[in-house]
Amino acid sequence: MKPLLSSISSDLSHLLHKCGRVRTFGVDEEVFAGGDDAAFLPIVLSGRVKMIHFLEPGKEVIIGVFQEGEMFAVPPVFDGGKYPATAIAMEESRLLLIARNDFLNTLRTSSEFSFTVIDWMCGMLREKTATIHNLATASPEHRVASILLKLALKECGDGPVRITHRRQDIARMAGLTTETTIRSIRKLADKGVVTISHGKIVVEERRPLQDYLEG
Repeated sequence: MKPLLSSISSDLSHLLHKCGRVRTFGVDEEVFAGGDDAAFLPIVLSGRVKMIHFLEPGKEVIIGVFQEGEMFAVPPVFDGGKYPATAIAMEESRLLLIARNDFLNTLRTSSEFSFTVIDWMCGMLREKTATIHNLATASPEHRVASILLKLALKECGDGPVRITHRRQDIARMAGLTTETTIRSIRKLADKGVVTISHGKIVVEERRPLQDYLEG
């Protein structure tokens, strides 16, 4: 999905910054907890934030990773429900927090913001549908490849992308064990779909990943 702050007008960006407040979160600091009232809409100004479900003590599933310019947790802020998952900063992160009342008022007064939020919701629905299908039908290698492609597509430009996420995080996003994920990454590297440099996964080009997933 397109980052919010890079796809809207300067007037709307100024309005959102004016009605929101900026807060910095440290590494592993909680932004909000699953089950909390959805009191604000978060937009990432810098850094990265993950949303996770705790299945049991010590076991979590990452349901989304959000970086510069992206908003998240839109549905519960819109309908006044509770946050469905916990959000935690993966690194030091600056967030613009927009109170729910200000979010709703901006929806009412700005058609640009309304259409931007609708576009975000449609993209999220498509992404969740694809994720469910991937988890239900794909092999571990396809599941990992899908996650790597998603992460690579978030980066601008056509050059190589260095995946900075830990193997454990990729595993939690793919719904696999860390060991299975490591084996899958090695198999993808053996097939030339990705490369491994100094212990980091590098996507030299997006096309081999896309071809692998479509093949």
